[in-house]
Amino acid sequence: MSECCTNVTRRTPGRRALLVSAIVAVAVSAFPGVAGAATPPTGRQIRATILRAVEALNRAQRPDGRWPDYAQKGGVTALVVYAMLQAGVSPEEKRAAAALEVVRRLKNESTYVVSLKVLALAAADPARYKAEIQTAVDWLVGLQHATGAWGYGRPPPSAIADLKVGGALQAARSEAELQRAYQRPDASNTQFAILALSEAGRAGARVPADLWRKADRHFRSTQLLGGGWGYVYHDPDPSEAYGSITAAVVASLQLCHERLAGQESSETTAERLAAIERGIEWIAQHYTLQENPNRELAWYYFWLYALERAGVTSGRRTFGDHDWFREGTALLARGQRGDGRWTDRLYHDALCLLFLAKGFKPLLVQRLEWQGKWRRDPRDLDHLVRFLGKRVGGDRVDWRSIASDSPLADYLAAPVLHVTGKGTLRMLAASVPRLKAYVEQGGLILFDAQGGDAAFSESVRRMVAEQFPGATLAALKAGHPLAQAVHRLTPKDIEVMAVGCRAAVVLAPKGIGDAWAAARPDRANEALRFGENLAAYATAGQRLPDRLSVATILEMPPDEPPAGDTLRVGQIQHDGDWRPRPFAVPAVLKDLADRFGVSVYSRPVPVRLTDPNLGTFAVLYLTGHHTFSLSDAERAALKTYLEQGGFVWAHACCGRAAFDKAVRDLVADLFPDAELEELPPDHAMYSGKVGTRIEEVGYSPAVKADLPKLDNPVLFGLERGGHLVMVYSPYGLADGLDGIKTFGARTVAPADARRLAINILLYALEP
Repeated sequence: MSECCTNVTRRTPGRRALLVSAIVAVAVSAFPGVAGAATPPTGRQIRATILRAVEALNRAQRPDGRWPDYAQKGGVTALVVYAMLQAGVSPEEKRAAAALEVVRRLKNESTYVVSLKVLALAAADPARYKAEIQTAVDWLVGLQHATGAWGYGRPPPSAIADLKVGGALQAARSEAELQRAYQRPDASNTQFAILALSEAGRAGARVPADLWRKADRHFRSTQLLGGGWGYVYHDPDPSEAYGSITAAVVASLQLCHERLAGQESSETTAERLAAIERGIEWIAQHYTLQENPNRELAWYYFWLYALERAGVTSGRRTFGDHDWFREGTALLARGQRGDGRWTDRLYHDALCLLFLAKGFKPLLVQRLEWQGKWRRDPRDLDHLVRFLGKRVGGDRVDWRSIASDSPLADYLAAPVLHVTGKGTLRMLAASVPRLKAYVEQGGLILFDAQGGDAAFSESVRRMVAEQFPGATLAALKAGHPLAQAVHRLTPKDIEVMAVGCRAAVVLAPKGIGDAWAAARPDRANEALRFGENLAAYATAGQRLPDRLSVATILEMPPDEPPAGDTLRVGQIQHDGDWRPRPFAVPAVLKDLADRFGVSVYSRPVPVRLTDPNLGTFAVLYLTGHHTFSLSDAERAALKTYLEQGGFVWAHACCGRAAFDKAVRDLVADLFPDAELEELPPDHAMYSGKVGTRIEEVGYSPAVKADLPKLDNPVLFGLERGGHLVMVYSPYGLADGLDGIKTFGARTVAPADARRLAINILLYALEP
């Protein structure tokens, strides 16, 4: 199981390690170049890859629930079932249950096997296996070396027997020497022990605080000059550092930090974070997926596994210029054999499965790396996503960091952007517009003043004022959806700014990340509850896209003069929020042109109702959220437009009552002898005479909560002279046109909203 499990006294690969290298060489040679050279795999392809791997491991399982051992009894079984559980296999599934029974009964003799035992049992059911986990934890605690590290444990009886019959395992010449060899600490055993103890602690097991202090001191004291780590610790030569061990120690230090931060001096915390940063820099400088950096192909799959751990625990999207998860999944998807295996070693395949399964959680939030004192402590977001668990969208969610100069599509990979730190928020001039674009494309930014830093908050207010003229940050009120989305909270020291339909900018001037970091993820506090509200609001109750999906960027068509025979849609400018969703109508106009061949200008033209050219518009579009009013001249012009054959398409953008009332009042004022009437089910708008036949439509949860049986389209029309001159939807349609999620909106389901919008415009533009 170890990187050096066949040789505890030497660093160089033994015969078996070289055999593994040969196997890896064959596997890697099957990949067409470095990952990313071909078309990246989709989330569906990776899910299929994971399923094939699970099925292949199932086929290799023996009837007694075991998988064949490699070097240490029970280790492969524990690792494989742990990987399968991480891949979503239920612990109640027959094969997994049989394997867990084997793991439960494994003796506590080897650091690797005991660590994997803890990982498997904690992943399966920490309450059910509480006693076994605690016994294993106590064994690991007792095995910690005075240096803070771990060795192999006790030599198994087979090793002693091998020694006695002249097998001379390693270079040991006596049982005492063999005992010392097994107890000699190394980084590989240590990182497995730390991972197991961390998961055990999260599952409720008792782990002494001093254990983490000793391990932390050990890792920091053994970091080599170049920032990396090697397998053993008595040689300061930087060339001894290599990829799998460096990545594993980076992850281990993050786990120590999780346990120790807040219980020690700020200097010690800073030293640890600095050591982690140096380790991450070493990985960035040596990154490759063609080999295990500085060890060629030896222990290659341990490198992939450790890379995943380092990336996930630190929230790193990239190491250097490399998107490690996207490149790694591409490599593994292309390298999987037809039988679902990658190699002839079961534990290598389990490590590949762990890379795919543990890194595939959808992203909820990204932390922005900016040019200043941005927060490098990962505990806040780690605690938040662990607290959320499967509360958001039915999946466990994750977080990562993102550089401020990343392309907009990368910003849009998560619905929440966390911008936090101390001091003036400094960003490259070219990066600042990305924040505005991110918001306009549906993202939500949480500006979080670390420690209540006033300079940070003031710089945010200046930036917001510059990027969003006329918009203001205002105190969050108790009735706002952000204060009620899941938990009813009394907000304190939270400011919000709306963009269109949504609260898109949130400022916590007193800070909230510190409270997340200090909280226990298994015990909700006010800050974590607000975090859940924020997550529910940003996702609008919808499932997050998979980790490998590429965000669609909404683009406004160029503002070019339309051709002389091109139909135009005008968007009515009124004294309310007349343009809350600028990308919505261009999207449906593009559909009209591409799918139905309608010669229509690609974007709505803002127009005042007093414009002398009002009659040149084939359709006028009216939307908003709040009440609005028109001047006498505007009302008169609109009435004339309608009486002369014009057409108005109106909808309450998010289905709010204030806009609905304003529309109905406007119609009553213009035409006291008429009123908006609901269109019958056989109306041409639904029958298929134009566009598609529409009999049933879906609605958002907010609508279904009030009207659970509603499943028919609801449109109201106004007739003048026997002709329909206005169509109005009291339920919003914009979500289905631009795809931007809106929490709590009273809307038509996206696909149906697009169909309705197409039919409305085809009807209005019909000759």
